[in-house]
Amino acid sequence: MGDFNDGGPDFNEATEPVDKPKKGRGGAKAILGLLKWIAIGLGAVIFIVVIVVVTVSILNAQTKPLTAIPTSEDFQRATPIYATYTNIDQISTNTTDREPWSIIVKVNLAYDEADKTIQTELTARRYQLQDALRNFFSTKRIAQLMPEQEAILKEELRETLNRMLTKPAIKDVYFQDFKRNQM
Repeated sequence: MGDFNDGGPDFNEATEPVDKPKKGRGGAKAILGLLKWIAIGLGAVIFIVVIVVVTVSILNAQTKPLTAIPTSEDFQRATPIYATYTNIDQISTNTTDREPWSIIVKVNLAYDEADKTIQTELTARRYQLQDALRNFFSTKRIAQLMPEQEAILKEELRETLNRMLTKPAIKDVYFQDFKRNQM
């Protein structure tokens, strides 16, 4: 047993103290970790903004103008029966084409029968309405006045005439007669 006492480790000897790790380095790692998460968050926000902008621009490019009227039978419903103002004289004018066309049109205006004041207002504004109609048709080209464009024309006319009235009471525009003659 003498060997054990002679060559074994001596626990009684003074050992050198072990250096404790410096505390200043943990803060740098925390800041780097925080910066990493901030960068990831910023990247995610930028990515989301780009996706939203692209999506909105695609959707806006696909929208149709408000004056487009659906022609599919699925979207058309039965037209309500309106009272009709027929006291507007026939309008005769020319188009703005290089070679003008003569336009002769008789317009009737539809309004809600329950509205008792509109008949009086239409009668009072009869000559203003005739002038607005003449002006409307005289600023058009013949391509805009063709039968396939009539639905758009009627909607434009309805909007134009409703702006003249105290309230938008005209529900529809009817062409009793619509002649287009090349001069």
